[in-house]
Amino acid sequence: MAFRVGGSAYFVFNQLNLTNSLATEVRDAMTGDAIDVSTIGNNFKAYLQGQSGVQLTVSGVWDNGTAVTNLDAVLFNNLNGGGTKLWEYMPGGSASGVPLYKGNGIVTSYEISSPLGDKVGFSCTIMGSDAPVRSIAA
Repeated sequence: MAFRVGGSAYFVFNQLNLTNSLATEVRDAMTGDAIDVSTIGNNFKAYLQGQSGVQLTVSGVWDNGTAVTNLDAVLFNNLNGGGTKLWEYMPGGSASGVPLYKGNGIVTSYEISSPLGDKVGFSCTIMGSDAPVRSIAA
């Protein structure tokens, strides 16, 4: 088993690489619904697998830059009717041989925070709009 440091993670959304200096945390929550099909008289519950989903949460250092491809412009424009965009997440870094998760998603929340005495930060949530794909990076 190879252990990895979180600081080596790689994350891209809509061709914007959030890895280098912006993202401080990426969470990839993959869920699956359980449909209760239990009946009266059974001692144990019974379930069928329902639909699955993926939700990515990214937080880090806010960047308003000047280009239309900076973090603030990309996340704001995608929250404001930007449609589905490609995301790629490699928790173990971008080297070959590590797991690569990717799919399409939409920005469902974008938050900017300005705490007193600390850096301006951001967080956003990306909801998957299709089944994510898991592969091994080449």
